[in-house]
Amino acid sequence: MRDKSIAVLAFGLFLLTTATLFLRPAELFVWMADWPIYEILILSTFALAFQSFTGHFRWFMLSRQPVTLCVVGVFVAIGLSHLQYIYVGGVLDSGTLFLKTLIYYGLLITTVNSPSRLRAFLLTVAVCASTMVTLCVLDYYEIYDFEFIQHLDDVDGYTDEDEVITVKRMRGTGIFQDPNDMAMVICATGIICTLFLVDPAGGKARLLWLLPMVFLLIGLLSTKSRGGLLACGVAGLVMLAVRYGGRIAMAAAIGGACLLPLVAGRQAEIDLEEGGTGHERITLWRDGLEELKSSAILFGTGQGSYPDIAGLVAHNSFVHSYVELGLFGGTMFFGCFFFIGMQLYRMSRLPEPVLNDELVRMHPFVCALVAGWCMSIFSLSRCYVVPTYLLIGACATYLNLVWIHTASGEPLVIWNRGHAIRLAVASSFMFCGLYVFTAVMAR
Repeated sequence: MRDKSIAVLAFGLFLLTTATLFLRPAELFVWMADWPIYEILILSTFALAFQSFTGHFRWFMLSRQPVTLCVVGVFVAIGLSHLQYIYVGGVLDSGTLFLKTLIYYGLLITTVNSPSRLRAFLLTVAVCASTMVTLCVLDYYEIYDFEFIQHLDDVDGYTDEDEVITVKRMRGTGIFQDPNDMAMVICATGIICTLFLVDPAGGKARLLWLLPMVFLLIGLLSTKSRGGLLACGVAGLVMLAVRYGGRIAMAAAIGGACLLPLVAGRQAEIDLEEGGTGHERITLWRDGLEELKSSAILFGTGQGSYPDIAGLVAHNSFVHSYVELGLFGGTMFFGCFFFIGMQLYRMSRLPEPVLNDELVRMHPFVCALVAGWCMSIFSLSRCYVVPTYLLIGACATYLNLVWIHTASGEPLVIWNRGHAIRLAVASSFMFCGLYVFTAVMAR
């Protein structure tokens, strides 16, 4: 009974920890500005769940969930990226920062250990993220002035008279200050809200989810994020394809392509010509990848070094990880999504049914979450931050629950030599594809 009470308390504290990622008490209440609330919550959760937490990082469990193995691999790669240059300070600083992210990931897969808890976790994310977006929308349209929300006046080109054209873009709170980050979160939140909207168990009350979805749509358009809009489109098509079939998804794609220019305006314009935003980002990819024509190719140029190489971050998490962490670290980061995708595919091909209807119902939405996030981080450098590992951890938790709820109880994927080779080959194709694409488009 005591152990069960501790587990429930740890889960409750973890939900509060997650809530503070989106709704920071220090911003909402000025008198709490100096309170380390997130740190207190996550350390308290860690202390309560320590014994179960460590179990997920023993080899037996790592081999049965390669996603977690790859997350640990990213942590190791960060250290090696500095250690190869005998930069002990970098090892300590970068390692400590990512350790905080690793602890959050570990607590997620530890405390969220049942379908009902996974549902509660997703509900927490949806409610808190939707609330954050709603506050930002109200501030953006000057319905109410929140002092802790500051939006961005971004340069959007020049007139024929060389006058700067600016566009106002909606920003989020806390760690979501970049409009593109905000769009990424809106995309993921919209998928989760849809999960609850179409839940038959919700009855008529589920229609209430339409309200936050309206604010999410307004918020997405207000960010003026091209990458965010593209991510939403990809996520929606994947969800339709998995849930209803390829023909429905294709019809939706054609309809969306026709309506997009009318609805999105600036966001629908993706310019890869020289001088455009897209071309500038590809140039950043090229500058980084050129650095790997050296001994840095295996363990990278060092975590945090990309701005020193190209002047800015890569604006592509996969390129960013390959450059800073080398082929080893880049493969580990890529592997997080590779093994999620492999397991989601194998789930749809299981010879035995999954013995939980809610997990089965979640499948197309989890596929959409992964697709949307991958599309988002293809134009953002977010390979070390908590939100990315929140997404990865939620997917790993879901997949753990899936194989637990089968008659055989066998993992969907077990780390072995064959899967290591598959990962290496897939990562090689990814790296070469990025290199060739960049070399051609950055001319």
